[in-house]
Formats: sequence, C-alpha cells, structure tokens
Amino acid sequence: MIVLVIYCLWVLIGCQSAETIPTNLTFSDVAIESGLEFQHGAFRWGMSGDPVAMMGGGLCWLDYDGDGWQDLYVVNSYAEREAGRWQSEEGGLPTSVLYRNMQGAFAAVDAGVNVAMRGNGCVSADFNADSHPDLYVTTARVNLLFWNNGDGTFSEGGTAAGVDAYGWQTAANVGDLNGDGWLDLFVAGYVNINRPLESSTLGFPNTHEGMPDLVYLNNGDGTFQEVGEQVGLQQLEYGLGAVLSDFDGDSDLDLFVANDTNPNRLYTNESADNALGFRFVEVVDSPAVGDTNSGMGVASADYDNSGGSDLFITNMGRQFHSVYRNESQVAVAMSNAGSRFGVPEFGVGWTGWGTNWGDFDLDGDLDLFVAHGKIPVSNIANDGEFAQLYENRTAQGQIGRFVNASSTSQLDYLGPYLARGSAVADYDNDGDLDIALATIGGELALLRNDGAMGNWLTVAIADAPPGTVVTAILPDGTQLRREILVGGSYLSADDLRCHFGVGDVKRITELHIRYPDGREMSKKGVAVNRILHLP
Repeated sequence: MIVLVIYCLWVLIGCQSAETIPTNLTFSDVAIESGLEFQHGAFRWGMSGDPVAMMGGGLCWLDYDGDGWQDLYVVNSYAEREAGRWQSEEGGLPTSVLYRNMQGAFAAVDAGVNVAMRGNGCVSADFNADSHPDLYVTTARVNLLFWNNGDGTFSEGGTAAGVDAYGWQTAANVGDLNGDGWLDLFVAGYVNINRPLESSTLGFPNTHEGMPDLVYLNNGDGTFQEVGEQVGLQQLEYGLGAVLSDFDGDSDLDLFVANDTNPNRLYTNESADNALGFRFVEVVDSPAVGDTNSGMGVASADYDNSGGSDLFITNMGRQFHSVYRNESQVAVAMSNAGSRFGVPEFGVGWTGWGTNWGDFDLDGDLDLFVAHGKIPVSNIANDGEFAQLYENRTAQGQIGRFVNASSTSQLDYLGPYLARGSAVADYDNDGDLDIALATIGGELALLRNDGAMGNWLTVAIADAPPGTVVTAILPDGTQLRREILVGGSYLSADDLRCHFGVGDVKRITELHIRYPDGREMSKKGVAVNRILHLP
C-alpha cells in the first residue's frame, strides 16, 4: 500500500513537472509608452466586405541607420469604400510608418517610406550591396522598392528596378538563389481580384483566379529579372506565407509556400542546365507538407536541436496548425509531427496568422509564438483572438514537446488582438526577444519580454547573406542552430541577428558559422550575455 501511494505521488509530481512552466517570463504591451502610436487604417468608419483590407498587416525589423538598434516599419492599409472619407475628413489616406529606435524608445521619422498604400507585407535587405538595408513592400496594387540612401532617407525605385508587379501580392522573401553574390527576391501571389471565377462553388479565395508566384533575380546593377515560370513556379495558387530556407542541407536556399485552400508547395533549389543555372524542383517524396488547409503564416527553424530545418504553418477554423519535422540534415524528409508536439487539437477553433520561433525564456530551445484574429472581419471590437506562446521542453529532456505558456506569460491578459503579422526582435538590446504585433483596424502592439532568467548571446554578422547558419556548441555538446532568414511569419520579417538562449551556460564552447558560398568560420570560448559583432 505504501509503495502504491509513493508510486501515485511520483506519477502526479512527474505529470505536474511536465506541464508546469517553471519560468518568470512575462509579456507586457508597451507600444504606446515606447512611442509606437500606430493605428491601422482599415474600417475606420464601419465594416465592408473588403478582403484586401481584412488581410494586410505586415511589419518588419531593420537597422536602417546602422546604430545597432532595431527600427520598425509597419505597413498600413485602408478599405476602398472609405478612401474618399479619408481624403475629405483626414486630409489624406493612411500611410505606412517607419519608426526609428533610439535606445528602446521609438519615434516616427519622415524618411521617404511613409506613403499611402493598400499594403500587405515587407522585408528589408541590402539589394545593392552598399551596406545599407533597403525596403521592399508588397501591396494589392503596385509593389514598392525603397533604396536606402545611407543618409537616413530612402528613394522609391520599384518601377525602374523592375519589381513593381501589379496585383495582390503577399509574402516576400530574400536570398541569393543563383549563387552570384546578389540578393534575389521571391514574392508570393494571392488573388486576382479582376478575374472572378463565375463557376466556383467554393468560398473565397476560390471565387477568383490565383496570382502567379514571382522570382526576381538581381542583375547587380539596380535592376531585376522576373523568372518565376522559368525556374519552375507555374501554378496559379493562393500564396500567403513563404520562407526561403536550406531544407536539404546543401547550402542553397529552398522554397516553401503556404497556399490558402490549395496544396502547399515545397521546392528544392537544384542546379540546372539552363541560362539561369538553377531550378526549383517540387519535393514529391514528402507529401505531408502539401496539405490543403488555409496556409497563412510560416516559420522555419530547428526546434528540436536535431540539425534540420523544420516547418510550422498556421491555419484556421477546424483545421490543426501544421507541424513538419525534417528527419534529415542532408535531405528533405518532412514528417507530420503534430501528434508529437504535445498540444491537443493544436490550433483548432483559432484563426492563425503570424508565427515565430524564438528562445523567449532563454533556456536553450526554441519556443513558438502564434498570433490569431478572425476572418472575415465583421466587428473590429469582437473579432480579436488571443495570442499564444508554446514553451519548448527540449531543454528539459522532453525533446520536441511543447506546453501552452500563454497564461503564465501573461498573453491571456493582454489580448485579444485582431492580429495579422508578427515579428521578433530584441528591440531594447537587453538579451531577450520581444514581439511586434500588427492588427487590423487597431493599434500596434509591442510585447516586451520581462523576467526571462537564462543567459544569452546575440550574434550580429556584418552583411551576412540569408542562409548563413550560426551554430552554438555548448559545453555538454548540445548544438543550437540558427539560420538567417529574410521574410517569414505572416507578411513580416524578424531581427536578422542570431539570438541564442543558453540557460545557465556561462561560456559557449564554440561558435561555428557556415556561409551559403561554403566559407566557414569558428570562434572558441565565447562569453555570453552580450551582443557579439562579427565582420
């Protein structure tokens, strides 16, 4: 009897320790007090069935002035029905805004990028290799490319550069796709509003023809060449989220596209005997990733420290969020890992958008943030949903298992938000990761991370191209892998610096950097709790 009681107590304690979150991590919404007084312009005077206005809401982090502090660009939009009222009553249409970060406090700046648009998403990258990050914005009309002049201002040059595609584009991602040293651009196409499908028996977006996905190769002279169809992207589908990541471990960037109600697509980047030197080849031996769910936000990272790039995709309604684990470091071998994730009915009943991996509690593994908000929007006040944080238990020995930490991290008390894009950065340079969250028709949120107790290291590599992999090797042999990705989540882009939480580790045994062109660099005995700048 005593043995039975002891066993029962052991089971109860064990179960409790697996589900209890031993962390002091909390989030506070500090947008207003930090100077981010941004109001999204859609549905200011009432609702209308405007899908473009309902689905925008991207934002991206960038250090546009090179001072070591992450600035923030927030994309705005408006409902077409309200355009005249904006002009007559407010003196003009709502504009997107660039906020300069001055040691943790933000101020809107007039740098030539605060323009009116029916905006969707944005990314920042140094397209002309002058060491100043440029800015690309997708819209429902004409996409914009803002060149960074290096003096705190930008000049718009999308048309001259050849990247001003007309139509409803969504996700944008950046990487050197053909290995010539210049950064190229992928742009996901969504819906052709001008081409309704009268015979459709399905709901939106299937009521309209899809838009093509676009690939812009950088010519190195300030212009680009669109080659999407030439490199194998031929489907007219409804792309919302995308990521360029090295899924097969061969140092070039592969492509995943999350399509709304159409099959998701995973392509490997393969050498080809054509004028371009490469081609995207769809992976057919990993059919799990081709689900036909809503396919909104995308996040890629090695969440279980196994060495391969895994995938997470947000969906909606009765659909589960999608979790795909890459079973190989040298090939694409995706398996559906939802049942191993440890979260019952993960995502069911929610409408997921932005999503981000990050070691928010600094314990040595990647946690997961997911933003939510209803679609279609019928009531700004009532259509919000709660953001959620799922804490990774890999560092505690439960490899690839997660628990819901939304309540203990205070997210349950901050929302609900009618959220769309989300982007992660250590905006105050205090060593933990914070989250910027865009909403429809509402205020911007800045979720400041407070109370994380572990040690950390942030690695800032000057001019490191997307696809660069930074690996921190800890004293016990654990390898923490971070890949620099430009674009992801939903219409958004994270801080490009590589961030590591390392728990109680006081010195990293080795820091290893692998560049896409094959170059490698190592640094041994790296002290923690600092921002390490590397050339």
